[in-house]
Amino acid sequence: MSGITFEEYIKNRFEGAVEILDDSSSDMSVWTPVLSLAESSGAALAINKTLCPRFPVDYKDPDSVSFEIYHSIAGDIPVISAGNPDDFEALVTNIVHKGVRPDNISKTGAAFIFGDTIRFIILSSKPYSNVPAEELGLKEDDWALKSMLIRRSHECTHYFTKKTYGISNNLLHDELMADFMGLYDAFGFYRAEWFLRFLGIIEGGGSRLDVYTEGLTPQVLAQVTDIVTRASYGLEKWSESEEFKKLTAEERIKEMCTAGICGMAHWNEE
Repeated sequence: MSGITFEEYIKNRFEGAVEILDDSSSDMSVWTPVLSLAESSGAALAINKTLCPRFPVDYKDPDSVSFEIYHSIAGDIPVISAGNPDDFEALVTNIVHKGVRPDNISKTGAAFIFGDTIRFIILSSKPYSNVPAEELGLKEDDWALKSMLIRRSHECTHYFTKKTYGISNNLLHDELMADFMGLYDAFGFYRAEWFLRFLGIIEGGGSRLDVYTEGLTPQVLAQVTDIVTRASYGLEKWSESEEFKKLTAEERIKEMCTAGICGMAHWNEE
């Protein structure tokens, strides 16, 4: 993003987007034997035998591995979850990358595979955004579970915008929406402060801001940081309104897509 201006960065990529009819849904029949074997013999064994027989995972904690067909806002999607971080990294390596360990996998907490005919999610229980439980005033076990739930809804939000509009960007607008849905689904409320901790705007364990702003000049970065902060608090205010509570999950995402970061920043001023 070297040389990008503030106006270019905050441009709403969803403006004017038309909903598309995506009939290229994942072939769910592929997952029937996985689910059947998981129910009879456990998810860990089922995954090794059906998804990565050439590169079976040497699990550290096979009992913490699960498999489900999750009924998401964008339709059914297979979800693999691993309670042990090493098992998560091995699952991503062996299923997605055919035994070749990807760079920075240790910094990753989820993987979303979006192909023409196969789509699925792999989740870990690593502390979300590397923010420790005590930083949020939570117990570690609870935060591990909530981290997984946040990731599931986060990835499903990206899935929804990709399937509905054909758009999913590695930008703060998309991340703000996905984290908003993740936090709200996991906790039943949204806290702007937590999102800002995830990014590292509020100092702590998080540092994701660098991922989405790499190459921006210090001046543009300061402007982006300011508006995403205001947008985050705008979302918190919106989430407490009666209008928000009447909306479905799909309608909430569409509202955020339409508003863009600038629009959400103004919600805090209304």
